[in-house]
Amino acid sequence: MHMTRVLIADDIKDIRETLERTVTSHCPQATVVAATSSVASTVEAIREHAPDVVLLDVEMKDGTGFDVLKQFPSPAFKVIFITAYMQYSIEAFRFAALDYLLKPVDPDRLAQAIRRAADQADREKLALKIDSFLYNMQQPATSNKKIVLRTNESIHVVSLQNIMYCEADQSYTTFYLQDASRIMVTKPLREYEELFSQHQFIRIHQSYLVNISFIKRYDKGEGGQLVLSNEKALPVSVRKKEQLMQLLARL
Repeated sequence: MHMTRVLIADDIKDIRETLERTVTSHCPQATVVAATSSVASTVEAIREHAPDVVLLDVEMKDGTGFDVLKQFPSPAFKVIFITAYMQYSIEAFRFAALDYLLKPVDPDRLAQAIRRAADQADREKLALKIDSFLYNMQQPATSNKKIVLRTNESIHVVSLQNIMYCEADQSYTTFYLQDASRIMVTKPLREYEELFSQHQFIRIHQSYLVNISFIKRYDKGEGGQLVLSNEKALPVSVRKKEQLMQLLARL
């Protein structure tokens, strides 16, 4: 059995020791190859030990975890960010599809994240995700964000303002974009409903989440339909109709 080689990078000694104990006790398939406390020592240790997984503190005394990753444009390791800093918005981690754990780290979540990291051999274009994360962190809260969408074949970086609507199909979600292309991902729609709740999207039906910017009109008719700017008509559920009416009255 291949042991997953884990490197721990955190500038607080107690946290390094706690993480090391947690990996040892909760991750029988993993072994800690090094524990570092700065950007410089982490870069050096990654080169020396070639870890499979790096548990990377976001804020260190001589820089950030992102400074470490700048030294590895095509990393051969998986990164799980460890953060206590809410200025590094959790939303931004989720939009960029980056793995993160909040301090104090939950042992079961850590074990789960390491197992997941060991399974993902392709490293998922980490540089692309980090670029998206840093872009989103620089934008005002209400402005256009980018989201990383992973399909079986590719990783796409998409601006929210280009998503017209999302359609649910059991545990899959299909994104319909302004250029008429579509992207299907293996995540349920409810996850995106929550993530997009502050970004001008409204759930109009158990199967549809719509970008408000593309609403053209509402046709009452039987059951009611929402017509988008490309003339696509989507059904509105009875349960969601009142919320939609309130929104349209404010537009």
